[in-house]
Amino acid sequence: MLQVAIKYFFIAFILSLIIVLINTFSATGEIYGFWHGVKILFWLTAGPGTGMLIGGFVRQWLMPDAIYTREGAVGIFKAKLFWSIGPQSIGWLIGVLAVSERLY
Repeated sequence: MLQVAIKYFFIAFILSLIIVLINTFSATGEIYGFWHGVKILFWLTAGPGTGMLIGGFVRQWLMPDAIYTREGAVGIFKAKLFWSIGPQSIGWLIGVLAVSERLY
């Protein structure tokens, strides 16, 4: 369980680092200084990481054992793609929305 938590927080950290670096070097004016960038990096790691962790637990709890579709291989591909990244992506988005007040 600890390895899963570390994986989700590492992914959230990498995504937030990319967001902070793009906003720092593209002169958008959204990041005012070093400590403001660190604050955004912290909140964009903590909130979405927690959301992804909860999404991963929801995925393990709700994922079906078998998938039946009428669309053939395309339907199975879409279902497998959703169940591999869908709940974690939804959790990431909910985590970003939860900490969006702190990003100013």
